[in-house]
Amino acid sequence: MTEPLRLRAAWVLPISSPPIENGEIVLEEGKIVEARPVPIDGAPVSDARDFGEAILMPGLVNVHTHLDLTLLRGLIEDREFFAWIRELVACTETLEEEDYLASSTLGAAEAVAGGVTTIGDCTPSGASMIAAKRAGLRGIIYQEVFGIDGRQSVEQILSDLNYRVRALTWQASGTHLKVGVSPHAPYTVRPELFRAVAKYAEENSLPVCVHAAESLAESQLIREGIGPFAEMFDRRGIAWKAPGGTPIAYLHALGILSERTLLVHGVQLSASDRTLIAQTGAAWAHCPKSNAKLGNGVASLGLLQQCYPQSLPRIGLGSDSVASNNTLDLFEEMRFATLLQRGRRRSLETLCAREMVEMATIGGARALGLERKIGSLEAGKEADIIAVRADTPGMMPCYDPYNALVFSAGARDVVMTMVSGEVLYQDRVQVRLDLNEARGRFLEAARRLKRRSQA
Repeated sequence: MTEPLRLRAAWVLPISSPPIENGEIVLEEGKIVEARPVPIDGAPVSDARDFGEAILMPGLVNVHTHLDLTLLRGLIEDREFFAWIRELVACTETLEEEDYLASSTLGAAEAVAGGVTTIGDCTPSGASMIAAKRAGLRGIIYQEVFGIDGRQSVEQILSDLNYRVRALTWQASGTHLKVGVSPHAPYTVRPELFRAVAKYAEENSLPVCVHAAESLAESQLIREGIGPFAEMFDRRGIAWKAPGGTPIAYLHALGILSERTLLVHGVQLSASDRTLIAQTGAAWAHCPKSNAKLGNGVASLGLLQQCYPQSLPRIGLGSDSVASNNTLDLFEEMRFATLLQRGRRRSLETLCAREMVEMATIGGARALGLERKIGSLEAGKEADIIAVRADTPGMMPCYDPYNALVFSAGARDVVMTMVSGEVLYQDRVQVRLDLNEARGRFLEAARRLKRRSQA
């Protein structure tokens, strides 16, 4: 049995209780024993690490990432959503297995260095499982599923899905990672395939992730069978009959929504969708920067929160891929989300810093079904903890840790990232990841992508 370890700092932020000034966290065997004020004598002890003017808090939960796509950062810019996603697909079709692994590895390193300890990642290749495993991250790796046309039968797609899920499950053994499935979106998965994946997930008790209600083009396709997606279907000879209603109602009719479901975006959410979410208990990933950068709009956090009238909101914060966001910095995401909602509603009461930090920690844990393990500094929970410097010129003075984290901090201020008591990142050093080999392959693949874009 290992000796208890104490982490001390000017601020300890339990999330589940008020901030502790001059506090410490007691850890034992990778779990939290207590978060408390430093004893009155304050004497240095051999089993304590004092971070000084810093904030100790739960690790950040990024509920929606695509680590596979890190290579595409900054490559496809200033395009409308439909044109952007078509070019993204074209680019990914040129990538090889080792490209995806290098891409995911650099993405995992960025996440860990920015204080992210848990991810909800959607992957077509499975490379993000390997990268997240090597990095020591916690989370759910969702195997993506595509199939809008009939080139492959549902049976063939499910057979391939089952093979990939079994491979990911084997790779996840002995890690902090779980496996899920992600029927990508209403415009990339045909109705009968959605039903089959829903049944497969239910039979195997797998979490599900779906991009939903993201763009006007998606809503036009579902409601009326018009718009750029419908025109593309027509050019490709894909039969499509608009089901009518909202994308959320459509997914509900296909049996996709349940407590195991994470819905991503929710920009085109209608008031009538609230009832369906309340009935099924599905969770939301809020990705404000990606939504805004692609010109899709602003998801109403008020409307999302109203989906849970009798329970705690299951809404987490997601960066989406760096292909649409350009960074995995959740501090920047928190800041942007808060300011965007205040500006949209013209009210300071719309969202406060504390609520946003909660969304990036315990809210994300709820969205992924991990709230019993992580998301707050409570006795018995896993020691997923980060330290954020509060003594830099851009952070001083720190009167209130919540406000400092949301309105001043950035990923650059993280000095330590720990998962289950194991330090993954410390003083700008990746403890578990050797990035040399991955960086070489990454840059070579980036040069190929650049040549392609210039051709």
